[in-house]
Amino acid sequence: MVRRYAAGTAAGAALIVSLAGCQGDSGGDKGDGVKVSAAQAIDMASQKTSKVDTYKVDLTENGKGQSASKMHAVVQVRLRPDVAATGTLDQAAFGGFSMPGGARAILLGDNVYGKVPQQLTQFTGGKPWVRLSLSRAGQQPGANIDEVLRQANPAEQTKIFTGSKDVHQVGTESINGVKTTHYRGSITPQEAATRLDPKARKSFQEFYQRTGAGKLGFDLWVGADNLPRKLVSKVTASEGTATVTMIFSDYNKSFTVTAPPANQVADADQLKNSFGGQGTPKLPG
Repeated sequence: MVRRYAAGTAAGAALIVSLAGCQGDSGGDKGDGVKVSAAQAIDMASQKTSKVDTYKVDLTENGKGQSASKMHAVVQVRLRPDVAATGTLDQAAFGGFSMPGGARAILLGDNVYGKVPQQLTQFTGGKPWVRLSLSRAGQQPGANIDEVLRQANPAEQTKIFTGSKDVHQVGTESINGVKTTHYRGSITPQEAATRLDPKARKSFQEFYQRTGAGKLGFDLWVGADNLPRKLVSKVTASEGTATVTMIFSDYNKSFTVTAPPANQVADADQLKNSFGGQGTPKLPG
């Protein structure tokens, strides 16, 4: 059970890091009455999102097939002046086990803090939080922080979609009271490569080769301010399908993130006996 929580904490850490890590044909309307193509609208959304300082995302992930999984989380992200995030993972099931609901995580600098369920505090010296160092976790086999970061960050995904050759407008729709234009398209690894830097391109292509996926489908809802309000992406691979839905809000709204009191935090590296002698838990993937 302890090792399951270790993996769950690592998954929550990966989610928080991925969302906070990167700063990165019918027509639509760019807000001043000028019509733009669907491809231009996606490009404008990518540029606008890359300049956002803060946002909130409600994220749902569903996997079917051999890699069945289900996850729901709500996360607030700050990209500037320094990277920070806080969120709650209230549902997570993957790899044949489930996490307790209501798992909280905080990202500050190099550290991710995970809330420990009451029944497991016996393994943390009674402390309700555990700290995971991202730099140390990145040295562990299977951690792949950078890969997870690039695959899950919505700003990076929007950038990837600018390479789509078949993106088109579907219609208009209201998302949480905001009028949006709905775009749909798909992207192959070759098309995505034209929009990514060499490191991100390699990670993206390796992901597709490893999973056997050939194409990623997406639906993107963009407001008149050129900011994404909803994103649904779906990939079909040899082991099944995965669908990720992200609903965005609270753009550029300030919020405060503070670390738990030091006397309430256990260091993950010092808990290796509790985790079967493995030290910092490995991230899935």
